Amino acid sequence: MRKLQPVQREPRACVRMNRILLPAFICAVGYIAAAAPTAGAPDAHALLAADQADGEWLLPAKSYLGNRYSGLSRITPENVTRLGLAWKTPIVDDGQQEASPVVSGGTMFISTPHNNVLALDAGTGKLKWQFAYNPPVILYPVNRGVGLADGKVLMGTLDCRVIALDASTGKEQWNVPGCPDDSNSWFSMASYVYKGNVILGSAGGDNGSQGHVSAFNLADGKKQWDWATLKRDTWPGNSWLHGGAAVWTGMAIDPKTDTLFVAPGNPGPDLTLNGREGLNLYSNSLVALDMSGKTPRVKWHYQITPNDTHDIDPAMVPVLFRGTVGGVERDLVAAGDKAGTFLIFDRTNGKLLHRLAVSKQEGLDKVPTKDGVPGCPNHGGGIEWLGGAYDPKTNLFVIPSTDECALWKLATDKPEYIPGQVYTGGALPTRQNGTGVVSAVDVSTGQIRWRNELPCPAQGGALITSTGIAFTTDLGGTLYAFDAATGKELWKTDTGSSIAAPLSMYVVDGEQYLAVVVGQPGAQKTPNLPASKGSYVLAYKLNATETAVNGTAGQTPLAAIPPSPAAAKIVGAGKAPYTQAQVEHGQAVYAAQCAACHGDKLQGVAAPALAGASFAKAHLNVSQLREATTTRMPMTAPGTLPAADYAALMAYMLAYNCVPPAGDGKIPFPIQDAPELAKVTTGAKSCPPSTIAER
Repeated sequence: MRKLQPVQREPRACVRMNRILLPAFICAVGYIAAAAPTAGAPDAHALLAADQADGEWLLPAKSYLGNRYSGLSRITPENVTRLGLAWKTPIVDDGQQEASPVVSGGTMFISTPHNNVLALDAGTGKLKWQFAYNPPVILYPVNRGVGLADGKVLMGTLDCRVIALDASTGKEQWNVPGCPDDSNSWFSMASYVYKGNVILGSAGGDNGSQGHVSAFNLADGKKQWDWATLKRDTWPGNSWLHGGAAVWTGMAIDPKTDTLFVAPGNPGPDLTLNGREGLNLYSNSLVALDMSGKTPRVKWHYQITPNDTHDIDPAMVPVLFRGTVGGVERDLVAAGDKAGTFLIFDRTNGKLLHRLAVSKQEGLDKVPTKDGVPGCPNHGGGIEWLGGAYDPKTNLFVIPSTDECALWKLATDKPEYIPGQVYTGGALPTRQNGTGVVSAVDVSTGQIRWRNELPCPAQGGALITSTGIAFTTDLGGTLYAFDAATGKELWKTDTGSSIAAPLSMYVVDGEQYLAVVVGQPGAQKTPNLPASKGSYVLAYKLNATETAVNGTAGQTPLAAIPPSPAAAKIVGAGKAPYTQAQVEHGQAVYAAQCAACHGDKLQGVAAPALAGASFAKAHLNVSQLREATTTRMPMTAPGTLPAADYAALMAYMLAYNCVPPAGDGKIPFPIQDAPELAKVTTGAKSCPPSTIAER
């Protein structure tokens, strides 16, 4: 049921920071596109022309080029202040929402953190159908969007499946295995459909996986080709076996040359060079792949950061555009990494044209030690996966980034590889207060034309309109409109929740909409962020004075969705020492330190589940669980709790996972590891607090 509410624009707690203005050009206006295809029905021709279909948003970044630029002209610098929230739809799968709303024929399709898919009326937000899914989670529950083609909705899942749905009904059409190794890999990136193939890169580089990019036949899901990101002869010995270099964020395609641009991530093990020092190709690189043959081949590559020890993946999805450099128009590609390095290349030959820092960089050339080494940015800083956008009117590239420093500490220089667990020399650093910055880079010179500081980390990318507006967001939940030429702030509004997802723009019934999915900050949470009010799809339009608020009817909560059959059959073994007093204390510790990310029922929200079938699939023994808990939790400040709190937290998790107490519940869980803990495992069964009390 929907109800109308007046549009409200309440200020948030964050204080706006300064804007630095440099000389700039002035933008002109564009046009508005019309006529939409049937929902989910774009064919190969329509997808190839998606950059011209301004009334639609057919691919995750509008077109294969990856440049979020819209020719729609109704929203202008003069009237942008009249934008209001037209409708909002809650998402019951609350969490770190990163999906790009994809729109075709008046229907919006989004994926949720745990691989649910929602089809919404793009004009009202009303639910058309939900595809319910409950996969096991290895690391982070997140999905960055679906693909559309020939009446199908395509999605890669956290349990390494590739699924095709009927776009009209949400009914499953086919479901095939996708990753070469599903013990430490998964899919989190959006699905890209190109010339009859569904193309996906696998995540899991932080877990010691081997990066892959794979193509699957759109008709039946049959694998067509697989490209491995690890060039074995550039790795010492057999260190490539767990070398990472995952392609987890996204990709761009030049249809004119059949060239696929991907940016494999950090090498493994993370944070340490021991055993792998060398080129480690193609980690931390931008790679151009020729797809004109049966299997891809490398045309050129550029390694942005050799011997990375600071988790500085080139996370930004590559952006292809035609811009002017030194008075000459050229085919270009832009890339960026989590160190805040922004780069522009000639995409025909890989020649580097510009390289500059848009975030504060210090200490990244120093290998972490056990005492700790200061370094900037932190692992969530710099340029994140959404990158930015190019404005052809001004020849400026608008790129948001984050400033946040950290203390990088090593726990061991000989990390152990355990399938399904992170493969690293130490926990990622504690998150600090982070701020954002939006930089406009002059493509001709590589100089920053204007620069705006934001109060919270800036990870939402940018969307530029032909009328000269650069829309962007920050993680605190503010949506901004800047003049693309000058950086002048034109408008902003508080969404009430964190924004780590990209913006989309489309037309329904003659109305131009700006849409975004908001939710929890999850793994990106910094101490200075305001509390999130939950997960929603939001759509703005001009002159909206009332908001249509949709309900959750028709959406099945994650807890009510059955897990995969294989995971549900996992049985635990053994007993562990803990007391009821520890369980009760651990429940309070969990609520204060862990529930925001792992869920109040340990079901997983912005971090993996810690109970049930999803958790059992990790096959951790209690010794391994204790090590992970004491060194990597809480996520924002790992290893900082008192030893007694960690022991109580373990007791609570063991009780919740139905592990029987040893010694009739009179022996407390130890504050140090014990050999017998390695013999105890958890199963798929859960025992919530009421059940715990009855045992």
